Amino acid sequence: MKVLKTIGNCCLVFLTVLSICVIIAFVYYHFFVKDTTIGVNNVNDQLALDVKKADELTEEEKDEFEERWFMEASYYSNAKNNGVQLQELKYNYFTGYNLTSDQYRSTGMQYMGDFNTYSSEVNSKDEAQNRVLSEFYYYDTTNGITWSGFKGQYGSVSTTLNREQQFIIKIDDRPFSIQLTGKYDVHGKFLFIKYKKGTVYFDYGDVFDCVFTAIKSNDKGYGDYYITLDLSQYFTIKEYDTATKKFKADDVTDVIKNYAVLKFHYDENGARNSTQSLFGSIACNPSYDTEQDKIDTTYWQERMTYNLDENSKLNGKELFAYRYSEVYGGYFLSLTMDAKKLFAEMPRAKVNVMLDLDSEYFSTNEINIVGFDYNAFEGVELDTFTVKGKDKTLYLLEKSLSNTSLQVLKRNFSIKLEIASGAMNSEYREVFI
Repeated sequence: MKVLKTIGNCCLVFLTVLSICVIIAFVYYHFFVKDTTIGVNNVNDQLALDVKKADELTEEEKDEFEERWFMEASYYSNAKNNGVQLQELKYNYFTGYNLTSDQYRSTGMQYMGDFNTYSSEVNSKDEAQNRVLSEFYYYDTTNGITWSGFKGQYGSVSTTLNREQQFIIKIDDRPFSIQLTGKYDVHGKFLFIKYKKGTVYFDYGDVFDCVFTAIKSNDKGYGDYYITLDLSQYFTIKEYDTATKKFKADDVTDVIKNYAVLKFHYDENGARNSTQSLFGSIACNPSYDTEQDKIDTTYWQERMTYNLDENSKLNGKELFAYRYSEVYGGYFLSLTMDAKKLFAEMPRAKVNVMLDLDSEYFSTNEINIVGFDYNAFEGVELDTFTVKGKDKTLYLLEKSLSNTSLQVLKRNFSIKLEIASGAMNSEYREVFI
């Protein structure tokens, strides 16, 4: 009996020690040993599931159904200076989860020139989510007809290319959603302390710029090619759950790589006819003039875009001059003579101005901006002029924005404008931000 008791105690001790070892091993594995799982989404052709075999298709059906990819681009570089420089990017997708040909839809963006992306400060995440770039022409294709129903802030009956937009695409004959969700944090450093300054949200202009950078840098040069792009930095893909009728997030995969095939046409000629466009239209004109003597080829040559703000300098010197007014109790802003001369000598330059009247620069230097001075920007070609601030009246003095060909004027609702007679002479579009 004593022997059995001893054996039992020994077994109990052994099992206890073994249990402790198992627990220690589990804790170590759980906290210190991490398997990294990688998921890959390959976005290939976007042909509908009900499309017939090639030998059963008519010629018209072949044109519609063959070679359909999620991303398709066309770039007429105008290297031969015989037309207009034209960049186009089209997204092909579905409007329903059945992935049939009657659910085909395409949405695209077109830019005349060579687009360079830029960052714009937003006041909120909601503003970033709904922001649509005004530099592009937008098109939709439904039932084989391409049209443009985008009217900016004035309304739209077309697909809106912003961060809220979700496309239904096909992967392995199953429906998925793809959405532009990419962003990154910007950090600063004070002494030895690192802090978050803000967040940059990618928009469709960023994707557009990267696509055409890839096209221009391809080692085959001009022609028709296919390349595979890594969209992981920009887009999130979710699978459709047929049971819940919702798209489900992948919360178990550590690294998700999203690859998509891009079909593109790269041409050394310039575009001269609307039929050359992916959308059958140039500048929303389906009858774009093809006569050589009516095409202003100089206008569409490559342009340099300059984005100016209150911190901008020219060779270490201030770009803006400030004149104090006792009457208005503040400063009138204008470009310096050196800056005007610089842009006057660059006829292909396009200038965007973005001023934050409540910025750290203005507050630190105690500069209270009350308006734009006489001839402030006269003669400088402006594309977009953005002014942000709170509860402010800005006075635009005579010829302050004269002969600038201003396209878009953006401002907060809280900023009121007092525009003097002759302050500006271009037809511009006003946008409230």
